[in-house]
Formats: sequence, C-alpha cells, structure tokens
Amino acid sequence: MSEGTFGEARRHTVEKRRTYRDAYQRDRDRVLYSSAFRRLAGVAQVAAVNEQLVLHNRLTHSLKVAQMGRRLVQHLRYRSRDVGFPKGADLNEDVVETAGLVHDIGHPPFGHIAEEVLDQRLRQVAGLEGFEGNAQSFRVVTKLARRKEEHMGLNLTRATLNAVLKYPRLKPRDSAKPTTSWTNRGFGEKWGAYQTEWKDFAWVRDSSRGELRSANAILMDWADDISYATHDLEDYFRAGLIPLHNLAIDKKRILKHGCRRLKEDVDFNEYRFREQIDVIVDEFGENLKSQCWDTRENRVQMNMITSKHLTSLVKAVRLIDRPPFVEVDQDSQYRVAALKELTWFYVIDRPPLAIQQEGQKRIIGSLFDRLFTCLVKSPNSPKIPIHLRVIYRDIKRDDEAKGTFKGNKEARCARAVTDYICLLTEAQAVDLGKRLEGRSQSSMFGTWFN
Repeated sequence: MSEGTFGEARRHTVEKRRTYRDAYQRDRDRVLYSSAFRRLAGVAQVAAVNEQLVLHNRLTHSLKVAQMGRRLVQHLRYRSRDVGFPKGADLNEDVVETAGLVHDIGHPPFGHIAEEVLDQRLRQVAGLEGFEGNAQSFRVVTKLARRKEEHMGLNLTRATLNAVLKYPRLKPRDSAKPTTSWTNRGFGEKWGAYQTEWKDFAWVRDSSRGELRSANAILMDWADDISYATHDLEDYFRAGLIPLHNLAIDKKRILKHGCRRLKEDVDFNEYRFREQIDVIVDEFGENLKSQCWDTRENRVQMNMITSKHLTSLVKAVRLIDRPPFVEVDQDSQYRVAALKELTWFYVIDRPPLAIQQEGQKRIIGSLFDRLFTCLVKSPNSPKIPIHLRVIYRDIKRDDEAKGTFKGNKEARCARAVTDYICLLTEAQAVDLGKRLEGRSQSSMFGTWFN
C-alpha cells in the first residue's frame, strides 16, 4: 500500500517521502522508542515489580502480546495463502503488533486497583466521565506522548489507532449491560476514548461499522488473552502459589469461584467452562511432578504445555467473509477463561495481594489529592512537578478539550493530575508520595521529577 491510502492516513499532515519503512512499520518504531512505552517496565502485571522473583511486568507482557498478535496474522495469512484475505479485512502484522505494544501504555501504577481510585476521583471531584485504562492508552498515543513540536501525540496511522480501540466507543450515557455474547469478539462491554479525544476517535472510526471492532483489534485482544492466560500461570507456578501438579484437590472450588465471577457474562455456559477446567486439571496433573515445583524437569514440562496451548490458541482464529472478518473458536475462549481462573483463584483473590492493594489504593489516592490541591491553588507553583505543569498547560491549549473543561478549572486540574500519575512508574509514585508527605529520606538534589 502506498503512503496516503485510507488506513495509512495520519491525523496530522506530514511530509511524504520514500523510505525503506512503510507507514505501519514507522508506527511500530514510534511506539517502541517512546518513553511512555519504556515506563511499562516499572508497572506490575499482577504482583509488584519489586518482587525478588522474576515475574512479568507490563513491558514484558506487552512485548508478548505484540509478538502473539503478529503470529496470529501470519497464521491467517498462511491459511489463506491461496485465496488471500477477505476484501475489507485490512489485516496487517505490523498494525496488530503495534496495537499490542500500545494496549497497556496508559496503565496506571499498581494496575486495576489504581484505575478504581482514579475513576472515583475523576467522577466525584471533577464531574468527568471517569477513568478507563483503554481510553487512557488512546489518550497517551494521540495527545500525551510527544515527538514533534507542531502536534500532539505520536501521529499514528488510522489503521493502527483503530486496532488500539479494543472498545470502539465513547462512554455511553447509560450503564446498560452488554447484550452480545461474551464469545462474540466483535464487541466489548467497556469504552475506549474520552470526550477530550472525540475528534481523534471520530477520525479513526470514519467509515467503520458502528461499535464493531476492526479485525486487527480483535486479534490484538485475543493475543492479550492468550498471553495473560499462559505467562501468569508460569510465573505463579514457579513462585509456588499455583499447585498445577495437584489441581484436582481444589477443582470444585475453582469451578465455583469461576462461575460466580463469570456468571454475569452474556451466554456464559457453566457446562462448557467445567469441561475446560477438567481438561487443564488432567493436563497439568499428568505432566508436572509434585516434589519440588521449580525444578529443571518441571520447567521443561511447563514449557511444553505452554507451547502446546499457544499453538492451539493461535489456530483457534479463522477468517470469515463478513465483518469483522475474523472469529475465535468458542471452546478455545472457554479454555483461556479456565486458564485465567487459576490465577484469579490462587493469586488475585487472596489476602496477601488484597492487603497489598489496599496500601496501593492509599498511595494513589493520597498522591492524586495532594497534587490536585496544589495544582488548583497555584498551577505555576514550584511545588508542582515540571512535567505536571506542562501537561496542565497543554490541556489549556487543546482546542478539542475546551468543551469538556470550559469554566471548570477543577476538571482540568483533575485530568492533568490523572495524566501525570499514569506516566509514572510504581517506584516514582511511591517516592513522590513520600516526598509530598515529608517522609522521604532521599536527596533533594538531582530528583527525577525536576
């Protein structure tokens, strides 16, 4: 495809020149070299990044999602090598890979627990539509990340931004529950863009079919599910938290826990979920030894099982001749749900993590409140980190956002503080919180936030 076609179009006009990279490859490089992406190395996947065990963080997770997304497109290209992709599918390996790199780029420190705090603050303090991690990721690449003085954002192509929109809609006015089946990958129950980015959103979705995801977005989302379902199991088995060799003891409790957690999903089938729980319990029990979990033998066996899962889950995607042009086998979706449930049962919904998350909520809440109070009182005060002042200034200059913040300084301040927090690592959030509370023993010279 030549520069300037519909999918390769960019929001901001750029000089066209011939180069060895196409538009989508340049998108990938722009994300990979951005500080917003590098910062994910300091953000947890589930457990804190300062754990002594080598666990996945948001950076390594995103790299695997990107790699898996590329493989999914390559698989479909190989399967359809004689007939090609359906007209209008516009599948592209670089687009899906870049969307995988971007999908968590707006993730706040401490993950979903921080999302809850920021959502509550934005709605109650500022009257905004709340916080949504997917919308924040879209905001980062369209507004917050900077590579040029003349425009905001990374100026990615329309196709790449459309693939990033896992939930291609603004926040709906009501909170109606989704009506489509949870295995229908063409739709999602959340929302993917703030009102402050409605022009970018409308430009990206020009000629799209309502709230239907693009084929590239569906593959990125499936790659995310595959990666999450497999690498977290490896992490927490090796850490001694998930007894994969002996799941049979807890099988009934795992099933009950999962059904209670997933029962709200439209058309969730308990029988099919139970089938997949049975399969993975037998599979792990037959291959892993119990005497010592993190042995060389178990690592080899775990790698073989993971490889088998990855192969089957890649093959679970297939092309169809109508929008959204791809679909995912339903049994495979139940398999992924069953694999994820092991992490939920043994790690996420357990006191050690829950207690730690309470402390993390306090850190984010206190950090927001203190920065918000300082910014409302005196936006140009030296008490305000320079980067936060820049974000606040850019919001004031953003014509697209003027309707949202007109006559509402508190809303503008709340959005700036949220943006700033979502560009911090967890260590930075903790350090800045201590400094604002007068509890830090670190030097004031050469501080990272100058």
